[in-house]
Amino acid sequence: MYIYHNTDIVRGIVVICHMNQKKDIIIIGGGIIGVSTAYYLALQGRSVTLIEKDNIGADSSHGNAGLIANGFAIPMAAPGVPAQGLKWLLDATSPFFIKPRLNPDLIRWLWKFRSACNEKQMLQSIGILLSLGQGSFDLFDELFAKEKVDFGYEKKGRLILFTSKDSFDKGAATADLLHKYGVEASLLDADGVRRIEPNVMPAVTQGIYCAAYAHISPDRFVHEMLRLAKDQGVEIITETSVSGFETSGPHILSVLTTEGRFIPNQVVLAAGAWSSVLTRNLKLRLPIQPAKGYSLTYKGPSTSPHLPLSLSERMIALTPMGDTLRFTSVLELVGFDPSINQQRLEAIRSSVNEYLPGMEELKQETIWSGYRPATPDDLPIIGRSEKFKNLILATGHGTLGMTYGLITGKLVSQIIAEEQPIIDLTPLRAERFYNANKTHINLPCHIYNN
Repeated sequence: MYIYHNTDIVRGIVVICHMNQKKDIIIIGGGIIGVSTAYYLALQGRSVTLIEKDNIGADSSHGNAGLIANGFAIPMAAPGVPAQGLKWLLDATSPFFIKPRLNPDLIRWLWKFRSACNEKQMLQSIGILLSLGQGSFDLFDELFAKEKVDFGYEKKGRLILFTSKDSFDKGAATADLLHKYGVEASLLDADGVRRIEPNVMPAVTQGIYCAAYAHISPDRFVHEMLRLAKDQGVEIITETSVSGFETSGPHILSVLTTEGRFIPNQVVLAAGAWSSVLTRNLKLRLPIQPAKGYSLTYKGPSTSPHLPLSLSERMIALTPMGDTLRFTSVLELVGFDPSINQQRLEAIRSSVNEYLPGMEELKQETIWSGYRPATPDDLPIIGRSEKFKNLILATGHGTLGMTYGLITGKLVSQIIAEEQPIIDLTPLRAERFYNANKTHINLPCHIYNN
C-alpha cells in the first residue's frame, strides 16, 4: 500500500512507503480461469493470493453463453474462414467484424491466424480441444462428488437449428468429421427437431442434436468456485491493478500493483484478454487479441426453450439460465473499445424471431459486452514460460473459458507441483507461435489420459 504523509506533502515532499508483501503463489486475474486455478492449488495446500483489477468475474466470465462444450469442437481457425471473413466485413450486421487499423499486434495476429487456417492444423486442433473438453467434464463430475455446489449445471445437450438446406448440409458434414473423433450427433428432420424442442418456428426445417454439452449460470459458477477457493484459504485482492514486474534474469522478482509490491515465488497469469498487455513489461509478446462479444439477457418467456440452442445461419447461441434467457453472438476485433454497437444488437434481436415464437415479447433486457482472449489458432496458452522460470501462463481461451476453466486450473496445479499433466501441454505452450519445432502440427489428435 502506498502511504502518503501529510506533513511531508506540506513541505513539498511526498514520501511513498512500499509495502513489500511476500507471497508463495500469485494469480493475476479473477475470472473462471483464475478462481479455478486458485481452488486446485489450494487443494494441494499451497498459499495462494489472487489479484483482480475489478471485481471477481466482472468481464467475460460474467456475460457469456454459459456453455460447457465438448461437441462441435471446430476451431475458429479453419479452411475457408478468411474468405468468409472478408464477406462478413462488408455486412454491418454480420457476426464477425475487424476494425481496420494499422496496429502491429493485430497485423501479426491476422497473419498467424491466416497461417493456422489449413486442414492439417484444424484436424490436430480438434483432438486437442476435445481432450480439454472431456477433461473438464470429468472434473465437473469430480467436483460434484467432492463439493456442495449450485450453479445451475444441466447436462441436456445442445440443439442446432437450421432454416436452409445448404447450412444443414454443411453442419452434417461437420458432424460426420467429428464422428471420427468420437463425437456423437443426431441429424434431425423437422419432426425430430420438434420432438426435442416443440417451440420453434415453421422456418426451422432441420437440426443437429449433440449430447456432449452442458450449461450453467456463469456468474454463479465463478462465485461458487471463488467460495470454494476462499474456504481453502485463498487470499482474494480485488480492485487492484498490476502495473508491472521487476525481474532478474529468468525470474520475476516482484509484481507491482496499485496496492504495493508483492514478492512471489511463482506467478500465474490468468488475465484473459489483458494478458498480452501485462506481458509487454516482460518483453514477452503473447498473440492475444481482445475479441469483443455481446449478450442480451431477458426474463424467460413462456415459450422459452428448455435446452441450449444454436441458431445456425445467424451464429447466435441461446441459453436458458434459470428464469432468464440469454442470447450471445458477435465477435469483433476492435481492440479495447467499450462502445456498444446498437446495430449489431438489433441484428441479434431480429434474427431470433426467425427461429422461435414469442420472442417479440421479451422484457427486462440486460445488455453486456466483454473481451474474450483470442489466439490465432483458437487454442489456449497453458504452460510454464521458457523466458521466466517462475511464470505460468493460463490464458487465451477465446470463447470457451467456461468450458476449459476447471481443466486449466487442474493443469496449472500439476505444473506447479511438478506432476505429469493429465493432458500433453506441448501444443498449448506459448512458444508454439515463435519456435517452428514446437508447434502442434505433428502431435497425435487424442491426447487425453483417463
